[in-house]
Amino acid sequence: MSGHKYVNKEEVLDFGKIYHIYNKAIGNELLFRNEDDYFFFLRKLEKYILPIACVYSYCLIPNHFHFLVYTKPEDEVKQRLTEKPFKKERNPLHQSFSNFFNSYSKPYNKAHNRMGRLFLYPFKRILVEKEDYLLCLINYIHRNPIHHGIVKNFSDWKYSSYNAIISKGSTKIKKTNILQLFSSVNDFVIFHEHNKTKPGIDKYYLE
Repeated sequence: MSGHKYVNKEEVLDFGKIYHIYNKAIGNELLFRNEDDYFFFLRKLEKYILPIACVYSYCLIPNHFHFLVYTKPEDEVKQRLTEKPFKKERNPLHQSFSNFFNSYSKPYNKAHNRMGRLFLYPFKRILVEKEDYLLCLINYIHRNPIHHGIVKNFSDWKYSSYNAIISKGSTKIKKTNILQLFSSVNDFVIFHEHNKTKPGIDKYYLE
């Protein structure tokens, strides 16, 4: 992975790249008020994002979320989206994310009797080009519930990809791509428990 001179939190999404994607609720609102909201969001993620990107890790907490994704090659994306009504002048990756957020916001507003914008930003995205930052981001994303004082042990939080990655069962997460960065699953677990970070990694974070 090559070096990157600066961090642009509004990168133009390109094919075949790794991005840290995040967003939060506007004001003091919540993105997720109950368990149904979390699972509904993940179903929408599967419908709108998995056709155009592989999810390496994620974490959803009450007022914001983090994704680490790899956008698929252009030919594969366009083949998957041939039956979708995309405008020719629009980036299909950006439009897929826009459709994803809209498909969540409208039913959420109806279910919780609210009106108006739900998300603070269209969404933030940072290109991740260095493997050491990729590793630190995986750690940060999974430990985010501890950072916000929601749980004492990150493995107790149900709405992240951590337990899916270490499980033996099938999952929509591309866990093979993540685990190959470690010598073993146990090494992956220890990496998180030691909370390894790197100077400068904070520029890739939401907070």
